[in-house]
Amino acid sequence: MMHRPASRSPLSASSEKFDLDGHGQSALSSSILSKEYPKSLVSKTEGALVPTNPLHAVHEFCEEHADLLELKCRDLLEVEGSKSIEEALQNVSETGKTVVKGLQALGQAHPFIGVAVGAFVLVITLDLTRRENDRKVIAVKMKMQELMVVFFELRHIQSPASRGQDGKSISERLLPLMQEIAGDIKGCGSACDAYLKKGFLMRTVKSGKYEQRLAEFGTVFDEHRKAVELALSLHVAIGIDSANEKLDVQQDTLATIERKLDMLALFRKLDTPREKDMQRFIESHGGAKACISSDEALEELIVRSGELSVARIAGKDNGRKSNDLPGIRKRLFKELQEDIDETFNRNMVLFERKLEMQNKQLTDALHEESSHIISTLLSGAHDRIIDPDLQKIWKDMGWKGSVKARHFVLALHDYYTDQLNRQQPPSASTQRFSLAPLKSPPPSRPTSARSPNPALRPRTDDRWALAYINAAYVQPILEAVDDDGTGFVSVKEVNTFVESRPEGWSLPNWIAFWAVGWQASISKYKNQIYGVVQTMFQVLEHVLPSNRRAIDEYLFHASFWRIELLLRSTRSIGWKVMADPDLARITEVYSGKEEERIEVNLKDVGYELDTPATVALVTGEGRIERYVFPLLYLLLKRHLRVMKLACQHVLDAEELASLNESLVSVLLTVDERIQNLEAVFKQTHLDVQGRFGNFAFGLFQLSCGDIRRIPSQNTLGTWVDEDENATMGKEELTLEAIQSSLKYISRDILKFGIQDEFNAVDYYEFEPHRLRGGVNPLQGNVVGPLLSPRRGGNDHIPYYASTFNFGGSTVRSRGGYDFQFAITDDDGGLCRTCSGHLSISTDTITASWSDRRKKGSPDEIDYASFTLRRTPPFLHRYRYAPHAYAEDPVRARWSFACNAVLHEVQAKMWSRRFFEEKFNDRKRFVKLSTRDMVVRMGLSPQQPLTMAERQELDFLRRDLDPSEARFYHALAAFEIQKLPWHPAWGCDWCERRITKCRILCLHCMSEDLSDNIDLCGVCMDRMPTKRGFSHDVSHPMIKVEQTLHDFHFARVVEGAKAALERAKGIFRNVEAVSAGDDMSDFVLMSPRSSRTSGGSGAVGDPSDPRELLACACCRKTVTTPCWACVSCARDTFVCHDCDHKRLPALPNGPSPKHSLSHPLVRIRDSSIVGQNATTEENLAALQQRLLNLEHKVADGLSAIDNKVEERLSRLEAKIEHRFSTFEANAEMRFDTLEALLKQVVAQTAALPSIYGEVVREHVQSYMRR
Repeated sequence: MMHRPASRSPLSASSEKFDLDGHGQSALSSSILSKEYPKSLVSKTEGALVPTNPLHAVHEFCEEHADLLELKCRDLLEVEGSKSIEEALQNVSETGKTVVKGLQALGQAHPFIGVAVGAFVLVITLDLTRRENDRKVIAVKMKMQELMVVFFELRHIQSPASRGQDGKSISERLLPLMQEIAGDIKGCGSACDAYLKKGFLMRTVKSGKYEQRLAEFGTVFDEHRKAVELALSLHVAIGIDSANEKLDVQQDTLATIERKLDMLALFRKLDTPREKDMQRFIESHGGAKACISSDEALEELIVRSGELSVARIAGKDNGRKSNDLPGIRKRLFKELQEDIDETFNRNMVLFERKLEMQNKQLTDALHEESSHIISTLLSGAHDRIIDPDLQKIWKDMGWKGSVKARHFVLALHDYYTDQLNRQQPPSASTQRFSLAPLKSPPPSRPTSARSPNPALRPRTDDRWALAYINAAYVQPILEAVDDDGTGFVSVKEVNTFVESRPEGWSLPNWIAFWAVGWQASISKYKNQIYGVVQTMFQVLEHVLPSNRRAIDEYLFHASFWRIELLLRSTRSIGWKVMADPDLARITEVYSGKEEERIEVNLKDVGYELDTPATVALVTGEGRIERYVFPLLYLLLKRHLRVMKLACQHVLDAEELASLNESLVSVLLTVDERIQNLEAVFKQTHLDVQGRFGNFAFGLFQLSCGDIRRIPSQNTLGTWVDEDENATMGKEELTLEAIQSSLKYISRDILKFGIQDEFNAVDYYEFEPHRLRGGVNPLQGNVVGPLLSPRRGGNDHIPYYASTFNFGGSTVRSRGGYDFQFAITDDDGGLCRTCSGHLSISTDTITASWSDRRKKGSPDEIDYASFTLRRTPPFLHRYRYAPHAYAEDPVRARWSFACNAVLHEVQAKMWSRRFFEEKFNDRKRFVKLSTRDMVVRMGLSPQQPLTMAERQELDFLRRDLDPSEARFYHALAAFEIQKLPWHPAWGCDWCERRITKCRILCLHCMSEDLSDNIDLCGVCMDRMPTKRGFSHDVSHPMIKVEQTLHDFHFARVVEGAKAALERAKGIFRNVEAVSAGDDMSDFVLMSPRSSRTSGGSGAVGDPSDPRELLACACCRKTVTTPCWACVSCARDTFVCHDCDHKRLPALPNGPSPKHSLSHPLVRIRDSSIVGQNATTEENLAALQQRLLNLEHKVADGLSAIDNKVEERLSRLEAKIEHRFSTFEANAEMRFDTLEALLKQVVAQTAALPSIYGEVVREHVQSYMRR
């Protein structure tokens, strides 16, 4: 029996959408297929079939498109050449649209197919908006299309209700199958959607399973196609359709079974060169798991995949090597372990929402189209314009298909001015206002469903709008009408513009809004987005340490500086323009209604914009520039609520990553629009960049061409709202204010829920005493060594696996049970079989693994047999080793029994010693595991485990109870999660990912702050030379404990430079005072004005100048080198020792408000460097650098000497050990040889004398030789 895709299981949760109504037609298809068309219409209207006789039109359709309907997926196997395959696949989408038109007409004659046709229409139309597709997905869609083409055989059956001799009609035969087909189409669409959302690298490492599941859908569609063909053949053969001509049944339809298409073979043919290269690389390196485990192979895998950047919208690469290999490895391992069915089931929820939105939009479009279809068919060229005013203008001006935008706007102004003058009586000609409205009849077709509340409609007097319909506003009016940006307005664009007008609005109101009101709207959203982002960075200071890394990575994502480019390049409107109350009113009305509509759509998809196609569904028809700011504002406002929850609850790390994906989808839509506009502008303008500056008020100007991150120009942290009323009353956001706002934020907005608790695994649920019903002898807990002793130890235990299910067979045998089960490995779908035996007498299990690789390497440790025992897990640590049992079995057993009993007695008595041991085990396990994970993840700073510590950790991992070890491992991972990560590129010396403190060189930094030398705390005194920078230890450096975002970057750098100059000035002045100057007349001055409000420049009391250099943590006088705080209002110093020990500031010290998270600048000496320095000071600085270099060279040489001596001593010890071992072995061998010779002599003496003489002669002859 063919296995059906498991992703069909969730269909029952949403089957209401496909439930049949009383007429045997689905609610989904009724809105798409059940339209009543006028009888006078021909069979085709604007490319869609709208027949008076649907079956007659379907016959014509099949005759006209016979070649398309005969296209089969198997034909791709016969196509040769990559170019030919690409051309064949490109025709699939056009064929799909053609098939949809025919099926819509067929549904008029046979409504019972509506449930399947409706699902097919939604899946196909939703897929048409996707920018790029996968060859394998297109092949599966071709199989789906082959199934739907069979439906056209229904054109030979006139009535779906006529019954045959068996009492069944064709609708009754096929109706249950239609529902099943609709479910499978929907499941396939969701599976393809989930597959395409995975990155290329993610799909490649798990390609075997994904391709197998997609191939199953192809097989299911083949089965459905055969079932439909069989039902049609039986219906005709029985003679049910006696009123019609019988279908010409092919004689071999039932006799010949069609050759099954091997989808997997087709997938191999459809592999792109990049996919083939990736597969060869993975296979040559031992499979996906081996590639992911190796740093070199994983790096090469990333390069070959082409996914060099985490974000697809990050613009130009700066050439820095990514240090996110541990994060990528974690995600890839998670992808390998994730069940595909669970992935498809999760995606089904979002996919259903997208289908509902697509269904609604198609229904609205069909209703609008049907009401206007007659007038469109019967009209002339100018009569195709649906607005009477524009129709009259078009006719009077004699325009044809299109007109220049400037001429169009001027004609509009002249027309409405002339109409206004005609309405005014002569006595009122000099009046400025009139109560009579301009006549602008509504269009002949219904407008968009987005209609505002009647109470908020603009007033009926349109006179005010004429001021905005003139040549001064040609550009924004043109952009509102001219969707393609060519500079010409066509009839279609005019109709689209009029159709989008809200109900109750006159055309002058609508034009006035786009002339000025839209700029006011985007200016408002621009300010709101700035405000939300600034609030996010205030909330960042209060998030839980366990969430800080995820929030930092979210805010550091490339999508934020891309959003900043959009905000910075958009020109805000002058607020004096909005003094017109009528303009302000219509702007507020329309903006509010559009925001409400987008927000409803976002709620429908759960605020998850997984692809640009979903963005198009949420925004609806129209240019993305119309919706990008309100859409970003609503998304960021939602993300701000999630960040506030992060102040109180632990969130899943993937929660914030999914939020970034929504922003990326919006920006990818923006990029697509920019590319389309750029192609048009290059044909009509020489200065494309300047053209973008005029288009949409400069919205895309900074986002076109080669873009890159420039922190020095980032305005997210420096923006100030020009509206004084908006800035008044704003206070710093406190933790108490955040917690009070959490009462109004539901946890349901989280996709992955809160992670405040540890999800423990019940390892004892399968014990026989806890199971009901029959108990299998194999059930229960068994323990054993994780690795075979032949390996000599456990080198690497990265994770503790969770529970999983598998099935097998057991057979009663002599002395126990033989069993066998198979599981499919995540690495390339490798099937592994475990065979073993349960001994009843010893209650032990002996088993071994095997797979197809065993033949090539049968001696591998993976195929060695292993033994599992019923010893309770918490007592396994006391069990004797095999060698101990071999030496003294009685002693080994008694030792195990005594220790096990003592453990259980102490546990039941709650012994203090028992809990102390538990506490020490947990403390050591967490500490050692954390240090080990830091090394394995490539983080810095590192403290590798010694050999003794490694053995201790291996012992704890091996002998602790699994439930305890799993919990301790989770604690260690939680410690890693709480580390202050720096989502940059890593240390430029050791190339490890930086945690804790990050060192930035102020000297080795580009002017736009886009690149600099980064060092970790361990490599602070190193001198790397990279990317054109030559770092030196004498350079001034900044140390930051938290992620330095572009939001604060420029401010911190400028503050560090100022603090460095002030600190050096203080040091020089204190040195001058200490040198013997008259302190009574000396006023200690800083070379820069003080931060105090007095501004006199005095930085301290001259009576005790050394107090100025007191450490904020120990009050001792600091000396260079030391650190100065960049953030504190007072000049604050921290000595080297206090900084190394990370001591907090003293409450009664010189700077009690200083925090460990404040950035510090290093003060190496008090010399002046730069243009303000004198010759003597420059010479002193040079002398100081030479001394530093001399000390560094001496330290380096001494370090080399120590290293050489250490290596020589180790080599000497190794040689001595080898010699001693050799001597011992040689002595043992000589002793063995001597004993052997004595034995030979003794045996020879026992022989007769004749044999003795022969032996002696033989020995003597041998000795002589």
